[in-house]
Amino acid sequence: MHAFVDETKQNGLLVVSTVVEVRHLKQARKQLREQRAKGQNRIHFKKESDSRRRSICSALCALEVKVAVYDAVRIRNTVDARAACLTAAVEDLAELGARRLTIEQDDSLVASDRKVLYAAVRKFGVADILAYEHLRPNEEPLLWVSDAVAWCVAKGGDWRNRVDPVITGVRKLT
Repeated sequence: MHAFVDETKQNGLLVVSTVVEVRHLKQARKQLREQRAKGQNRIHFKKESDSRRRSICSALCALEVKVAVYDAVRIRNTVDARAACLTAAVEDLAELGARRLTIEQDDSLVASDRKVLYAAVRKFGVADILAYEHLRPNEEPLLWVSDAVAWCVAKGGDWRNRVDPVITGVRKLT
């Protein structure tokens, strides 16, 4: 099992973790790459038109993925909010027996993320099991799922409903 994490800071911090069984990785990546418009090297949901967003949401819901949302909008300090989300994600991934965690790379957050992840994998007893890395979104298509779901959940309404089939849970963090 592998997980792919991205966030939105649109209305406070929401972190989204997309989990995929290893046997479904290749096909999911292929299907996501096919969703890119001509000339795109990635899907970035906030830059898509509404018609493209609707199409992409339908495609995401057809993938063999499960998505968890970590809602830290009540935590005012963004560093604390991100740490709480990443720690909760590692806790859930430990329970699932996940082997790899890929986080969308934000150069300004890599060092602090590594400190949080180092502590979290030890706290939940998966230091030798769960590997983690930061990658840019053009390097890993499955990050696009987390990006899209985060955007839809933050927007709410019909957008939230469109991705509801892949969302397995929302953890509200305080």
